[in-house]
Amino acid sequence: MKTPCENRAFFVSTKKEWFIFFLVKLVSFFFGTYLCFSLHHYFNVPVVLAAAFTGLVGSFWHWPKKYGNHPQAAIYAGAFAGMCSSAIITGWEALLFISVVGAGVYTLTRNIFEGFGGRLGAIAFTAVSSLIFLRALFLSLIHI
Repeated sequence: MKTPCENRAFFVSTKKEWFIFFLVKLVSFFFGTYLCFSLHHYFNVPVVLAAAFTGLVGSFWHWPKKYGNHPQAAIYAGAFAGMCSSAIITGWEALLFISVVGAGVYTLTRNIFEGFGGRLGAIAFTAVSSLIFLRALFLSLIHI
């Protein structure tokens, strides 16, 4: 009988495989965040339509079969994160930070949560919230 981890695509066992999996998630998450944010910030596309379009475009991006549907899910999670306002995402550094945190949370929790329902939004929320929290903490330390 196989364990739950063995039934999943791209069973990660070594540090190198974890790192490659993280890089795939990082590229996917950044693409989703950047595309969704750019569509609604620069082209005035409504945020829900921008996220839907990003998910649609991401579904056509082909990755090797060993990754399963994880890259497409990371793109859609990135689209959720990219829905926030330009007051939160102030530049590419914020986009990169959100993507690194989102890809990290996705990679660390892939064996904890089953399926994708609710997990993608929670990952996006965690990534954006960490940016807001660290920015507020940094600003409060500067003004002490």
